[in-house]
Amino acid sequence: MRFIDAEVTTLDLIRHGEPVGGRMLRGTTDHPLSERGWQQMQCATDELLIEGTPPWDAIVTSPLARCREFALWLGETHDLPVTVDPRLAEMDLGAWEGKTHAEVRALEQAMDLQAALWADPSRTSPPGGESVEAFDKRVGAAWQELVETPPGRHLLVVCHLFVTNAMLRQVLEQPLSRILAFDLPYAATCRLRHERHALGGTSLVEWIGR
Repeated sequence: MRFIDAEVTTLDLIRHGEPVGGRMLRGTTDHPLSERGWQQMQCATDELLIEGTPPWDAIVTSPLARCREFALWLGETHDLPVTVDPRLAEMDLGAWEGKTHAEVRALEQAMDLQAALWADPSRTSPPGGESVEAFDKRVGAAWQELVETPPGRHLLVVCHLFVTNAMLRQVLEQPLSRILAFDLPYAATCRLRHERHALGGTSLVEWIGR
């Protein structure tokens, strides 16, 4: 803790494990976890336990099956309350939904929009999908609620790659052009800390991609 007598809220973010169907631009396409995905999530959360006991006061999850089903199971296993927050759903990828990277590249004739999205998301959105600005706004609203109401909790947030990036952007105050700066593997975890103190509030990163 950097500020004396600060009220600390800790958020452990975990990206979902491998879904059924393998790697693709899934977005809001609602595939459940594969057997391997379940194992990845169990191993990752087991590493965060303290002598077999979870450090969390509650779990907050995306509504999509690859997050929600594991979150509900984990909550039941450890007797933790689980909240489903629609704002934590992955970015809607429009015409790219459910397609592999190769399939998306084959759709583009004059310009590789997929490469443009990775290069600068502030200038490109998936055709027919959610704008990066709208996505950032809804995840930012969820972030503010997580750290403010009520403060002092330790939460596990089960979410997605783009959502994790958007949460990290809230802390690092990156420009929107760098909202997709972190390419984290399935079941990767991050720990963020928000300290409320006499001078206001300070958000910090403890670790990324564990």
